[in-house]
Amino acid sequence: MHYLAYMPKNKNAFIRYRIIDGALRNKHKRYPTKQELIDACSGLGSVSARTIDSDIYDMKFDEELGYAAPIEYDRKLRGYYYADPNYSINNLPLKQEDLYALEFACSLLKQFDGIGPIQQFMQSVEKIEEYVNLRNVYGNDDFLQIIETEKGLSQKGNEFLHPLLLSIKEQQAVMMHYKGFGHTEVKSYELHPYVLKEYRNRWYVTGKLAEKDRIQTFALERIKQLIPAKKQFKRDALFNPAEYFKHSFGISVSDYEPQLVTLSFNPSEAPYIKSQPLHQTQQILEDNAHEFKITLDVIPSYELKAHILSYGDKVTIIAPEDLKQEHIGTLKNAIKKYQAE
Repeated sequence: MHYLAYMPKNKNAFIRYRIIDGALRNKHKRYPTKQELIDACSGLGSVSARTIDSDIYDMKFDEELGYAAPIEYDRKLRGYYYADPNYSINNLPLKQEDLYALEFACSLLKQFDGIGPIQQFMQSVEKIEEYVNLRNVYGNDDFLQIIETEKGLSQKGNEFLHPLLLSIKEQQAVMMHYKGFGHTEVKSYELHPYVLKEYRNRWYVTGKLAEKDRIQTFALERIKQLIPAKKQFKRDALFNPAEYFKHSFGISVSDYEPQLVTLSFNPSEAPYIKSQPLHQTQQILEDNAHEFKITLDVIPSYELKAHILSYGDKVTIIAPEDLKQEHIGTLKNAIKKYQAE
């Protein structure tokens, strides 16, 4: 059976339907206008008002598509909405032609495996490919009974993804009202956003603060309000996201220089750490029946220390000495608290 015969009438329509669906379900920005739907789909190329009209019509009435989406237009608010607030096209089982479309898209993207800009998406492509293969084997009815996918618990702040993407693209400053972790008050900053980064199902934005002239990273879930500043900024030509995060473990980047961290693991951990390295700078020093030793060229951070602690007694910090002593102190304090209970 030929995949092309099952592709949507427009190669990007399948994605646009989901963007429109997401916009109609956004509780933080209800009743999106036609222009806002156009802007939301702009990342797929040129999208006209006529295209959005056609997409909405198809979502409502196209029997082959089968969405029967209850989309209505509020003349007073001049925006679109779902008459059934619980409706979502994501609640509907994927049709066979949708699976073929996804499989075809995966086959196209996999041709670019190894090319820098595409490489970062290959893990997601492989997940979709696995999903399609499993659905083909088990079908819609049995599939959800035999596989459970990892889901992010925190979706807070995701409503800021689109405006930040536009801000980065247009190099337009934003006024950000932000409440940091452990802080009681909301502070306001003029942010020049450079890049969005995901880490453990949370989104972060990295950019330069105008008033401090330094680059920082902020969690989207801690943003309280984001307002376009109607002011253009010039991106720092020396900023390179790959270089900036090269030695970071997690999301933290500090003024400290990277350090060579040497870790010795129980040999039982070797297969897991070799198949899924702790960091891109990981180098193997020893791999035998007695020890699995590696080095990481990283900036010491909370995320690094927490990850090392997660291995319990199966890891020993060899170097640097200050990280080793801090780790020992953390373990001793934990034992004291346990004995005191």
